[in-house]
Amino acid sequence: MLKSQILSWRLVAAWGALLVALMLPFSVLAQDMTLTLNAQAGTFTGKWVYRSFSVSSNPKDTLAKLALGLNELVLTEQGGRITGQRTGAGVSYDLAGVALYVAKQGATMRLHGQATISGKLYNYDYFGYLIPSWSVNGAQADTIMGTVLRSDPADPNNAPLIASFAATRE
Repeated sequence: MLKSQILSWRLVAAWGALLVALMLPFSVLAQDMTLTLNAQAGTFTGKWVYRSFSVSSNPKDTLAKLALGLNELVLTEQGGRITGQRTGAGVSYDLAGVALYVAKQGATMRLHGQATISGKLYNYDYFGYLIPSWSVNGAQADTIMGTVLRSDPADPNNAPLIASFAATRE
């Protein structure tokens, strides 16, 4: 009899744990926070603080080691076309590209520029996605997350530098 009571208590405890585990996601969802896609023409116009980082799978790499650049993007978007500049210490260059808005998916941009660094010409290609904003109290700056590829047009066989970037509206 004692053995069957212990077994039934274990069964009740197991069912209780299962119910709690199943209810936990519902309690997280019950916070009433949603994501909003800012997919409106002209969204990319403005000044953005730009930071780029090396792509590394080594967990021991520090942020200081991964950091590549801190610059500013000044962009103007009109009719789906984007023009602007990446400005920063020592190097500034023009950018041109396109914005794409897709309902229920958000906004993306693709930019191209060329810059001469230490006497060598490089191509820069950017792809970025406008991150949705959370429906929480307080201001949340628009942020673009993306990737940048730096290639050598004089030697296309040379492996390009690929980095990640984040740009936050000033």
